[in-house]
Amino acid sequence: VPYRDIFDHKGPLLYFIYALATLVSEKSFIGVWIIECAAASVFSVYSWKIAKLYTVPSKFSIVLMPLFLGVVYTCKMFNFGGNTEELCFPLLTVVLYLVLKAIVVSDGLPGKKEALICGIISGALFWLKYTFLGFMIGVCLYILCLSVKRKNYARLWSLIWRFLAGFMIVTTPLVLYYLVNGALGYLWEAYFYDNIFLYYRDTETIAIFSIPVIKNIAIPIHSIFASIVMFPSFGVMLFFTLLSMVFIGKEHRKKTFILFFMTLALSAGFIFTRRVFIYYYAYILYYCFGFALIPFIRLWNKAEEVFKDNRSFIRGLLSFSLIIVFALTIFLGKNKYLIFQPKMFLAQYRMAETINQTPDAKVLTYDVMDAGFYTAAGIMPCNRYCADKMFGDSYPQLREEQDRLISEGYFDYIITSYFCEAEWDNYEMIQEEAIPYIDFTGEEILDAYKLYKRI
Repeated sequence: VPYRDIFDHKGPLLYFIYALATLVSEKSFIGVWIIECAAASVFSVYSWKIAKLYTVPSKFSIVLMPLFLGVVYTCKMFNFGGNTEELCFPLLTVVLYLVLKAIVVSDGLPGKKEALICGIISGALFWLKYTFLGFMIGVCLYILCLSVKRKNYARLWSLIWRFLAGFMIVTTPLVLYYLVNGALGYLWEAYFYDNIFLYYRDTETIAIFSIPVIKNIAIPIHSIFASIVMFPSFGVMLFFTLLSMVFIGKEHRKKTFILFFMTLALSAGFIFTRRVFIYYYAYILYYCFGFALIPFIRLWNKAEEVFKDNRSFIRGLLSFSLIIVFALTIFLGKNKYLIFQPKMFLAQYRMAETINQTPDAKVLTYDVMDAGFYTAAGIMPCNRYCADKMFGDSYPQLREEQDRLISEGYFDYIITSYFCEAEWDNYEMIQEEAIPYIDFTGEEILDAYKLYKRI
């Protein structure tokens, strides 16, 4: 049971998703890859639907989608995969489309079925990473303001209770699971209390980030600009998203922009709260980049108009574009150095070979974030406090338990980073492994680990 048996701080629903992935493969992330492909498909379809609300694509303009997805998924924020942001921004895209559709083809308020879907997605977001709810708060404020302005309180109430019903569809079985296992207290402590009050925070920061109220505006703005500088493709997508507002008809532009601004501002305000910049946080904002397709669809339609008498040119341009996009996707992908590499190229699998020589081996990753060592070896952590010190000195019991168990010789193996200076009388180092990898800045770094065995 997460939190009770294995201590961590991620959302509980994420563990159930990964448990589903292990049904495909217990010793690799193939299952996670399949889930990510499904999420990418959802994002692709609903981004295209958003663009179609405001423009009429020609039949050949679908060629823009590989380019669009190539830009999205070669951004270096998408580091090695598996982040909650990557699973969640497609869900936000679905909600954005449902509300935009109500603006364009209805009276601006979503229907009853849409309210239920939004509630289900909100429940999933809450139990995956509740800081993502800034987007949903923006959506709810938009609906609330529009309903109050029209004095349509009966409609508002019908949307509210369906929204709450959808939220409970996700929440009820999850809470029951922890209730039946006697772990509600652990859920509250790890997922809520520890994340809110104990999660490690840097003290060194820009002076303005220490001023109450102002920091709530300054930190998100600084983080968005830092993301633009570090990841130019993010800046390009944001620029064309803002530019797309010019191409939206006047009858829908005001409501569309208000919804866009409220969701973006509150999303950024909720995710960028830490004084230290986290490179992958802005990836959740990709939910709105379906707007960026609009000017390109208009441009492509214009090109087809100009060359309407030369269909072979259009087909040739389409084929050439796809070839170029495919080549660029391979070239820009930061993990291309892993293509065609056997799994033994990775330090995790080389160490797993050693670990698997001991039946039911008990393993600890010490003073280093687990980088897939448990997965590669096909084992589970054997002690509750198996994680790295993500809470710093505010959670001393984590390291105290690890040190106590090590002194008792509880573990068969201990994995540390190469630079860890810990030495133990009852363990000897038996293996060193190093592997080059490309980090989120695009720089090549040598990652190295040491494996200790109990004497």
